[in-house]
Amino acid sequence: MMDDDSLRKAMEESLGSVIDPELGASLVDLGVIKKVSVKGRIATIEMTLTSPLCPLSAYLTSEVKRATESVKGISKAEVKVVGFGFQPPIR
Repeated sequence: MMDDDSLRKAMEESLGSVIDPELGASLVDLGVIKKVSVKGRIATIEMTLTSPLCPLSAYLTSEVKRATESVKGISKAEVKVVGFGFQPPIR
């Protein structure tokens, strides 16, 4: 079984596959994934949305949850929206 740091890195890699369909770029590259943490088998992802009225908010949070839970060793993902706007990526 991977340690928490290895799981976090695997989650970040998986999250790189989540693409904002309106902008055509990954959420990681857009800088909207703010924090990725894991404790045991439970992951927490903090993210922002591109705008306060983002029409894809449910889709994007669902895709972040799906991508995270696809990582071997993660049993549950909790996605928290913590604001709006672009920032430097987590890498």
